[in-house]
Amino acid sequence: MRLQAARVILEDVTKRFGQMLAVDRVSLQIEPGELVTLLGPSGCGKTTTLRIVAGLETATDGRVFIGEADVTHLPPNARDVTMMFQSYALFPHLSVFENVAYGLRVMKRPKGEIRQAVQEVLELVGMPGMERRSPSALSGGQQQRVALARSLVLHPKVLLFDEPLSNLDAKLRKRMREEIRLLHQRLGITAIYVTHDQAEALAISDRIVVMDRGRISQIGTPLELYHAPANRFVAEFIGEANFLPATAESSADGWTNLQIGPQSLRVRSRPVSPGPVTVLARPEAIRIHVDGEGLAGTIQKVSYLGSSADYTVETTLGPILVTDYAMAGGVLSAGAAVRLEFLSHGVYPLPPE
Repeated sequence: MRLQAARVILEDVTKRFGQMLAVDRVSLQIEPGELVTLLGPSGCGKTTTLRIVAGLETATDGRVFIGEADVTHLPPNARDVTMMFQSYALFPHLSVFENVAYGLRVMKRPKGEIRQAVQEVLELVGMPGMERRSPSALSGGQQQRVALARSLVLHPKVLLFDEPLSNLDAKLRKRMREEIRLLHQRLGITAIYVTHDQAEALAISDRIVVMDRGRISQIGTPLELYHAPANRFVAEFIGEANFLPATAESSADGWTNLQIGPQSLRVRSRPVSPGPVTVLARPEAIRIHVDGEGLAGTIQKVSYLGSSADYTVETTLGPILVTDYAMAGGVLSAGAAVRLEFLSHGVYPLPPE
């Protein structure tokens, strides 16, 4: 099963609710077959943007295109998109089969075609043989699969996800995001996914659109956003981050020489003017030692997480969060004197605000 895929274009889309500006001149192009995630905190405009694409909200200004068609003022049923909601919105009085078949029945498709389409899509989402089950007899993960099947059975040009995993526990959420990613790659459909969970966005996306106060802060692949955030907001929102004072000594040919505390470091970066800078230092790119060279500090807090140990270390540069996956020296205790070594692949000078 390979679905059609359409390009989605937003041109200077703005949405006001009275005096409140929810979406502020958002322009975005999503390529056919691409999975793009709108990521940001509550109130940043991501869900409103998704609803504008779906036709559930009308843009105050700007235009929306799906494929070659300007759909800005078309109702939802004329856009050839389907949306998977946070609550799944299954009909409790209908069987799994009838839930999935509902849209096809509304479209008055022949019974044989409906039966074949429903069976095919239930097989696709790993729910064969469940046709007669009631939604109340299903687990949260199974209900999510039924909602996904109901969206896919209509063969939409664009599939929209509104925080579909937020009602699942952590383990099931991780498994389902992997399944969504694999299913998307198999089907080749254009998908727009909304979440506030940065781990979820990193795991499933071709590209991520980070939004803040109705505007786009940065667009990029997961690797680009993690390793080259455009500003402090993006750096804080994508993964854990330390923001430390440093000195840029020279910068040329995509490399910058930094001085962080007592350590000299050569890192890949955008051009940086010599002088004081703020650097992003990822916690997993800092090595912690009980002796040797490096930035001196004292462990203030320890969290043992099984696969890693997290430390908060007080230093002359301020408190620094360190994630130690190796734990070669075991788990260190609060109060221990340590040295911190920064690794070049996890340190990035930030642009001036």
